[in-house]
Amino acid sequence: MSDFYKVSTLVAEFKDKLSVIVKRDGSRHEMDAHIPSNVMSLLEYELQPLLEEVITQIEWEPGDEDLCPGEPPMSAAEMHQVAWVQHVQMHS
Repeated sequence: MSDFYKVSTLVAEFKDKLSVIVKRDGSRHEMDAHIPSNVMSLLEYELQPLLEEVITQIEWEPGDEDLCPGEPPMSAAEMHQVAWVQHVQMHS
């Protein structure tokens, strides 16, 4: 099991538990809440999206366009052939 998988799993579990706590405490009356409203806002609007971004970044895998952007690679022989054709055209 890779370290990235372990970290991703741990962060996802933390995010899920935090969501339950925020939902539960958010449904209570302000006087009965265990978490102050300013901390609740911080958890909801900053920490939870940050955890989502961390999970996304950890689990990101490059696609074909990320591995080979633009034109397909040329072999050395192809590059020399193109350069030779350009050379001949310039001196004709």
